[in-house]
Amino acid sequence: MRKYLLLTFGFLFCFHQVVSSNSEITLEEKYLPKFEEIESQAVTQLNSLIDDAYIEYGRKKEKGELTLPILFLYLEKGKKLEREIDIAFQNLLSEMKTELKNNGMDLELAKQYEQQYVKSKRRNKLQILKNVTLEGHIVNFERKY
Repeated sequence: MRKYLLLTFGFLFCFHQVVSSNSEITLEEKYLPKFEEIESQAVTQLNSLIDDAYIEYGRKKEKGELTLPILFLYLEKGKKLEREIDIAFQNLLSEMKTELKNNGMDLELAKQYEQQYVKSKRRNKLQILKNVTLEGHIVNFERKY
């Protein structure tokens, strides 16, 4: 599961684009580790959330209880986690944009990070949701490795 999540939820830094000036390279070198730290924390928290959901799902299913409430509970927890990650990402992106502006540099580098983040979020949400199916009032949760 960890490998799958790292591949499917490795959403911030799937690219290293060559930039045209040394100062942009320096800024990328400065901010990339910070963005990677946000990614690492997000993956760890997401793995934990998915593990908790899967364990709770297994318990409910084993007891013959309704599993649908789990879906709503963990969707809300996932949304909360997403908001927290978004805030951390946007704060760092804002800091990067400020530094780019203060140095008279183009905001293209920051735009690239933001575009990649948004694309990755969309793609990875779909991948996660593909593991959940509804059959009437029952939720099926499959962990794909």
